[in-house]
Amino acid sequence: MARYEFGAGVADYVVTPSDGLWAVGAGANVIFWDAPEDGTQYTDLQDAAGTPMTSVRADEYGALPRFSGPDGVTGMWADAGGLARAWMEAHNLPTSSGGADESSTDWLNIRDLGAAGDGVTDDAPAIQAAIDAASTAGGGTLYVPAGRYLLNAALTWASNVSAIGAGDRVSILQATNQNLDLITGTDIGNVTLQGLQLSGPGRGYGSAVRFTRLSAPTTPNITLRDVLIQSMGGDGVFCHQLASSVLHRVRVRSCGGIGFHLQAPQDTVLGGASTSLVGCSAEGCVVAGYWLDGMSYTSLTACAVQGSPTGYRLDTCTGVSLTGCGAEQCTTGLTVYGGKGATVNGFVSEASDGTSVWLTNAAAGVVLLGVTEVSPVSAATACLRADTGTIATVLGLTAVKPNTLNGTVTRLDPGDGSLVVPGKTIVPSGGSGPRMATAVLGAGGTVTVNTTAIGANSVVQLTIQTPGGTVGSPYVNARTPGTSFTIKSTSTSDTSTVGWRILDPS
Repeated sequence: MARYEFGAGVADYVVTPSDGLWAVGAGANVIFWDAPEDGTQYTDLQDAAGTPMTSVRADEYGALPRFSGPDGVTGMWADAGGLARAWMEAHNLPTSSGGADESSTDWLNIRDLGAAGDGVTDDAPAIQAAIDAASTAGGGTLYVPAGRYLLNAALTWASNVSAIGAGDRVSILQATNQNLDLITGTDIGNVTLQGLQLSGPGRGYGSAVRFTRLSAPTTPNITLRDVLIQSMGGDGVFCHQLASSVLHRVRVRSCGGIGFHLQAPQDTVLGGASTSLVGCSAEGCVVAGYWLDGMSYTSLTACAVQGSPTGYRLDTCTGVSLTGCGAEQCTTGLTVYGGKGATVNGFVSEASDGTSVWLTNAAAGVVLLGVTEVSPVSAATACLRADTGTIATVLGLTAVKPNTLNGTVTRLDPGDGSLVVPGKTIVPSGGSGPRMATAVLGAGGTVTVNTTAIGANSVVQLTIQTPGGTVGSPYVNARTPGTSFTIKSTSTSDTSTVGWRILDPS
């Protein structure tokens, strides 16, 4: 008898039993029965790889992974430990003749429609036929079993059609034409790609995913989850006017363009918005890791980039946030180019060979919290660079290289007690050395104080803490900006202990 497939569908996030709404909690252990109450538990289940199991565990979103039920069973009562069970039907229901009728369900196995997945056959025609069939039926889900599916042509995707594989290491869509994208779509929405690997030929200019907008208001409800993208000549992900979308645990490696390129041009009234990137990474992309152009109300959380000239670039964006993100071995870790309201919390730039964070082109309302520079290379020039016309607030900046602050920057830094508010005369921002201490006058009533905090226009306050010798009046006799200054007394036999404090008037 046949085993029928359950789980991994959008409908499995929330299902509806006869007595009302029934939802699966995140991480819930779900068991299955032959009756809504009491009855016999089904224990002859198999996961996607055919491994026997007796129950199914929901993921962090409450979705169930793909699995098969006992022989001949087309529906089961699911029990997630609540007060009621819910009825769940198989995706591939049987026909009157006993065979599986994929046309009667929203799931299509691309192998059943001619795809070989043998790493030799051109599977583009078969998979395109599956996409078209699902689209004609009003939408559906393509199941991509383990295999390497060669594509000599780009796949043209359709709205309301999703694809779910057995994992990003085993379900591989392999582009072979260096001049074509792998998956394309125009004016589409409501698409999920999950558990797949999208690989390219390692050259050319094709992107793995390229969704563009021509006449539709936006490209809405796009979900990429547990997807590995590598060796594309162009971008890993290019989405135009993306809205209300999620990219979750998407990894882009060794692509010739940008890892994640989200574009919403400002020359229209439309714009990309309400999108989140969670746990994504970009490694070794030639142009940049993440480039958001004109996006609004978008967040990046726990994302990483390594080995790109630019780690993250926010280009004329509004209300975009980075939380717990990092850039390693990038010339510029983060660039905020214009726009308003960028918020960066807990950002780490490691081994930068240029500038860790660069604010430019009149970027306004930028808030930097807990930005940390770690082990910049010797050729690196600055930790934070704020160009003229930019406006930012900085709290808890840990810098190794000097800061170049030509914009309007309010900052509170750790370790040195400095607070800088433009237009006020407060403890200074220049240098990274001590700003307040004591020094003992020595021979000739002089002492040299070494501190990088001293500037050409710094004001140094002096007070005698402990008189010694023939007390005179101490004053600043000489200074070397960024290096040291000399205190000298009017009495050459003065050996007093002098307290000093550096202020920078703004």
